[in-house]
Amino acid sequence: MGYGWDNEVRDRYIYLLAFAAKRQVYVGQSVDPIRRIKSHRRPSGGWADPFLPLVVHREQCTEAEIMDFEYAWRWNVHLHGWTPITLNGLPFDMGLLRPSAKERGGALPWPFII
Repeated sequence: MGYGWDNEVRDRYIYLLAFAAKRQVYVGQSVDPIRRIKSHRRPSGGWADPFLPLVVHREQCTEAEIMDFEYAWRWNVHLHGWTPITLNGLPFDMGLLRPSAKERGGALPWPFII
């Protein structure tokens, strides 16, 4: 069985994991961001470097709709001179962003003082 979108409208959250020493940020989304952030902290979670977690957005929507916000936050990260990264720690391909994500991302506040 392949991956399918969760089309249920419910609270969904965008969270950021900031790796200040490298000026990198992972942008993720979840219906349970605290659980998800805890899973990133486990040895099997893939992150050996310390990070600052921050939940930055909540929206009542479907999974496909929250993905638009996830891409917008990646653009926001990029605009502030940080590198958005994938779960593998590699730079995110900014060529995947649509103009609407860039427009929305440019209007988002920057949540870090570091």
